[in-house]
Amino acid sequence: MSASVRRRLGVGTLHLREVLRNPGAWPAGLAVALVGLAFRDQGGAVGLVSLVAALQVYVPPLLLVLAAPLLTRRETWAFWAALHPAPGGAYLRAAAGVAVGAFVPLAVGASLAAALLGTTATELALLHLTLAASVVAWTAVATLTSALTLDATRALALGLAGWALATLAYGPAVVALANAAGDRPAFGLLTTALLLHPADAVRVGLLEALQVPVLVGPVAVLLRDVLPGPTLAWGVLATLVWSGAFAGLARATFARRDR
Repeated sequence: MSASVRRRLGVGTLHLREVLRNPGAWPAGLAVALVGLAFRDQGGAVGLVSLVAALQVYVPPLLLVLAAPLLTRRETWAFWAALHPAPGGAYLRAAAGVAVGAFVPLAVGASLAAALLGTTATELALLHLTLAASVVAWTAVATLTSALTLDATRALALGLAGWALATLAYGPAVVALANAAGDRPAFGLLTTALLLHPADAVRVGLLEALQVPVLVGPVAVLLRDVLPGPTLAWGVLATLVWSGAFAGLARATFARRDR
């Protein structure tokens, strides 16, 4: 491996190792198995969907807590900026290292939880897919808030505020708008809302893929007649689009920051 390639991978590898060495990362990942115990009596597929819904609440603050202190360290970037002519690219590689490092213990915990729930290999693959979507999305959020502030406390505060809005206020707001529309067609509103915040599309898509006749969350009730085709594909696609947009904005912001 050439010295140039090692330099390019170095910042990402450094952050990956730091996450894996974080004393809280592995217990936080293994806690997913304990969460799975709460849904053991619901049956394999239903318990799996319930676990995914719980992880969509659990993973975002964990990612923010792990990522913000690493991505905002000015002394680290003062060193790496001397080695990389494109600091924005180095910053994104660092974020990728954080994402991979966070995914590993979470995936281990999710696998243990899946074993407790008695899931099949296909269900386990879908669990890992939805987990990866959540990790990618919220690492992108942490990457952007860190680039905007270069301060761990402020980045964490902004990220947690976004998480609270997306988790607590989003569903009721969309349902209220749909109810306010009365008899007017709400397909455009709901489609836009679901693609702006695709967590419900991912969750309902998982229900469809597993053929579970249960709906989770207020927006999910309105989703059935909105998106054509596999809902999970829409949710994953929207997640990737938003993550890419956040990452691109973070890269441009970081490249212009005084580090």
